[in-house]
Amino acid sequence: MELIDTSMPIRVGKVWPPIRSWRMSAVAALLITAVLALGCGADTTSQPERTLDARVALREAVTELLALETAAFTLEHISGSTALIPGFLEMFKVSGVVEIPDRFELTVEAESIQPRSFVEVRVVTIDDLAYMTDIISGKWLEVEPESLPFTFANFARTLAEIIEAVDSPAVVGTERIGDVETNQIRGQIMSEDLGGLVPRAADGLEVSLDLWLEQSTNMLQQVLISGRVIATDEPDTVRKLTLDDINLPVEISAPKLGR
Repeated sequence: MELIDTSMPIRVGKVWPPIRSWRMSAVAALLITAVLALGCGADTTSQPERTLDARVALREAVTELLALETAAFTLEHISGSTALIPGFLEMFKVSGVVEIPDRFELTVEAESIQPRSFVEVRVVTIDDLAYMTDIISGKWLEVEPESLPFTFANFARTLAEIIEAVDSPAVVGTERIGDVETNQIRGQIMSEDLGGLVPRAADGLEVSLDLWLEQSTNMLQQVLISGRVIATDEPDTVRKLTLDDINLPVEISAPKLGR
């Protein structure tokens, strides 16, 4: 009689897969189960980064400016100049500090046309009083506020009104300015809307405006004004306004006349 080997399973009607195939299938099943478990356990509450709305950011910038108390500032030319006294004096840079609403102290860097020479003028205003250094002697004089070729009274409101006048704003990028992370917003503005910042601004000229707002607060940090603002400007004139030392203490006092 023939003996039957019982060490292997009896194949009846089908072929049994090799032992290695069973092991590979089991490993694959375990891997799939692990991946699914990880997927189910992942944090599903994370949301994509919110897209910045340029108009909302500008409205918040206006609110921040209207609450401004003090700031240091610089308004300078990247290219071109501002004619303070047409045919006689051209300004390249003005810098100083403001205490809202009507105190400011600044220094103007300019150049006379004939003869060509560097000129520095200092100005202080305290409420309704204004002081300016004489262009020739450098001594302090008291002058009528209306006689100043420029003014930074109501500085914060002037900037707020400029922002409110920006048309077609759009976010164009981000940039680190000093130690502040900012969003850059670009739009258009008419030259007459810059009259509070740029003396003798013309009417009807379209100007490109870039604004840098602090990401966490939307406080204005920097403005780039590109294009003609005054009728005598060159087409490629570019002005840059920078704010610094926001809401830090400042001391603005009346100078001693004749000195």
